[in-house]
Amino acid sequence: MIRKIILFCLISLVAYSGYSQTGSSTSAKSKTKHISFKRNVNTNVVRMLPDLQISNKMFSDENKNNIIDAEENAYIKFKLSNRGKGEAQQVKVKVSLLNGPITGLDYTQQENVGTIYPTQIREILIPIKGKKDLVSDTAKFKIEVLEKNGLDAYPFEMEIQTQKFMKPEIIVADAVFSTESGGKIRLNYPINLKVLVQNIGQGEAKNVKAEFILPNSNCIMLDESDVHVIGVLKPGESKELDFSFTATRRYSFDTIPVSILLTENYGLYAENKTVSVGLEETLAENNAVVIHGINTANKEIKVASLTADVDKNIPVNPLKDPNRIALIIGNEDYSGHQKGLSREADVKYARNDARVFKEYALKTLGVKPDNLYILLDATAGEMEQNIALVSKLASRIGANSEIIFYYAGHGLPDQSTGTPYLVPVDVAGANLSAAIKLSDVYNKLGNSGANKVTVFIDACFSGGGREDGLLAARAVKIKPREETLSGNMVVFSATTGDQTALPYDEKQHGMFTYYLLKKLQDSNGNITYGELADYISHNVSLESLRVNRQEQDPEIKVGANIQSIWKNWEIK
Repeated sequence: MIRKIILFCLISLVAYSGYSQTGSSTSAKSKTKHISFKRNVNTNVVRMLPDLQISNKMFSDENKNNIIDAEENAYIKFKLSNRGKGEAQQVKVKVSLLNGPITGLDYTQQENVGTIYPTQIREILIPIKGKKDLVSDTAKFKIEVLEKNGLDAYPFEMEIQTQKFMKPEIIVADAVFSTESGGKIRLNYPINLKVLVQNIGQGEAKNVKAEFILPNSNCIMLDESDVHVIGVLKPGESKELDFSFTATRRYSFDTIPVSILLTENYGLYAENKTVSVGLEETLAENNAVVIHGINTANKEIKVASLTADVDKNIPVNPLKDPNRIALIIGNEDYSGHQKGLSREADVKYARNDARVFKEYALKTLGVKPDNLYILLDATAGEMEQNIALVSKLASRIGANSEIIFYYAGHGLPDQSTGTPYLVPVDVAGANLSAAIKLSDVYNKLGNSGANKVTVFIDACFSGGGREDGLLAARAVKIKPREETLSGNMVVFSATTGDQTALPYDEKQHGMFTYYLLKKLQDSNGNITYGELADYISHNVSLESLRVNRQEQDPEIKVGANIQSIWKNWEIK
């Protein structure tokens, strides 16, 4: 009996289980919405992260004019390194034009790099070609380095001018016949022809050749070859060629013609010429021959100008650094913002200093327009807000950020402590509590976390100024207190100690600012901080004595962390 009961229970349990797996589950489906979890098979587990970094960005073109010319090959080159601990997978370089396509401009739009392992460095070359139908424009390249898992490098931008096709014009500009000893031509004796081949067009000529032909019989060429390879002729450039020949005693004509056939790369822009010499003509000696080319439209003419030399021909750096921020302040008009001040209290040329430095920041130093802030005749509130703004921006960008701070205007020291202040146009010299402490400026910029902070101050802190200063009645100048620098900061100051920052009236700039801009112009910005410091210190000290008959010795101050490396930093 007990066995029957156990058997019955087992049968019932099996039956119930079958019911639960069929009927119950079907019923549950109708009452309950099931949630299913599906694994994404494409999810990639990354245990060690790569860190792609771009450095050594440059542009190079065939004729080295930093412009993409028609019929010219060029390239953008940079180094791509992996500074992380994991490998960067399926890396590719994407190139695009921010301002849309440009007619006649070809470039590689994508380059597959592959895997970049930790500590590995790859050199990336992006070919660019200007075709003959290229138009004059500005190519605004954006270069992105993309990684399979989204662990990309910071992109960068580069602005490069393009130049439409300019045709060359190759001619024989001059030709002179001569003999070894001078006198009349003698048959069976050498005759030398010297010609000047010149490019009088506006475009560069390539693969230029000159072929000499003696069309009449009984003339003999004495050179090894009748073809002279000239190669490249830039606009206005010329090349002297010598061709030796003779006419035998069988020659029966009164003149001996020589044809010069000129060719260049296109086969369109060269003019042939035939020159002749008479048998009875008296010729010069070989070593007495002097010939001159034709003056072309490329001849430089010095034009009178109302602005300084540094205000124009500002070098253009095609590279734009999205991590570089600039704050530029030019405080000139103090008398217009404060009652009782004469115009002598204004800072001569400070606004012009700031405006022109702005152009160098944008064109030469690679600052993007949306990262540049300029204040002319700034109030205390404006200065404080903008100093705080660029400091916060640098902090948000992070360790790759750079700050450039430029100030031209009045500086003053506190009479009792010697603490130096930058003076806004709405702050009186007798009320420095409302002015901007120089130490506060240094601290905010230096503590922003920026990788590099560069400060240019065309002001003095002795109580003097470019004219009489804000406190001209003071009989004794005050030596300002030395300020300690924080962070990776280099400060270029116009003066040392109790000296005065002086104007350069001929150039309509401050003396310090003029030589700062002059070095940036002459070097195209390709200089180190050490080279800039040496140039400014030498030239300002010397020229101030010559022009203003006063000493002005610029001073360079450096943060403690970078004492051994700052001189090798590059300006742009």
